[in-house]
Amino acid sequence: MEREPNLVISSASQRIVEDGVPFKVDIYKLEGGEGWTLEVVTEDGTSIVWDDLFDDDRAAFDEELNTIRNEGAVAFANGGSNVIPFKQ
Repeated sequence: MEREPNLVISSASQRIVEDGVPFKVDIYKLEGGEGWTLEVVTEDGTSIVWDDLFDDDRAAFDEELNTIRNEGAVAFANGGSNVIPFKQ
């Protein structure tokens, strides 16, 4: 049986607050894998995962900050117009 790869968590992962809205920023990749995944989790538990992988963790963090600042923090919170809820 083949061993599952470990998940490598970037030290750039952190909690941030933009415009009074808290976010959890997770940046990770599979051990030995190419590219970093960017996931932002809102206070209500909504997870937003970028489709594209990033060359390094700093590029992922910079993209997250730019996106939140350009689109506005509230666009990600409380089911903003860019969030599609899963059917229950």
